[in-house]
Amino acid sequence: MRLGIFGGSFDPVHIGHLRLAEEAREQAGLDRVLFVPTQVSPFKVGRTQTPAELRLAMLELATADHSAFAVSDTEVRRPGPSYTVDTLRELSEAFPGTELFFITGTDAVRDLPKWHEPEAVLRLAQFLVSVRPGVQKEEVLASLPDAWELRVAFIEMPGLDISSTYLREQLRAGRSVRYLLPRVVEEYVLAHSVYKM
Repeated sequence: MRLGIFGGSFDPVHIGHLRLAEEAREQAGLDRVLFVPTQVSPFKVGRTQTPAELRLAMLELATADHSAFAVSDTEVRRPGPSYTVDTLRELSEAFPGTELFFITGTDAVRDLPKWHEPEAVLRLAQFLVSVRPGVQKEEVLASLPDAWELRVAFIEMPGLDISSTYLREQLRAGRSVRYLLPRVVEEYVLAHSVYKM
């Protein structure tokens, strides 16, 4: 099996996340894509974040209608910062013989040398990388040791420059986020006042 692992805060999950997962699934021939929300990103320690149970609920609603998408609570069950290497080790044990692919953007991969045990991460999973606005493919490759480049493949992605930060700001200001979030997620956010100050 070819399993895509898509980690992130997903605060909230939006159509850009879902489209990237679908592009990765098709372009890399993945059998499944597993969305793995972080407990606390090591790069965001100390920042306020929406409670994990709400982010999980939004992800489950957003992915429910896609038979190849699933959600894992593996990182939110673990205390402390969420290290990708721990998640990949856990999933490789849970799914022996499965080929793992880690889905992310160019901005995250550019910082890969700063990750916890980056070489172990690259041994455990091939990276599928979406080119994000402001960070070019060449810049990413230049930031990585040559030996790592073989473990990094790029995903073509339509220009959907949507950020969760922007969506939270819109929601806090009482502005519309229609067509930026899946409708079921938008309804959940509004019904539960998730991003109200």
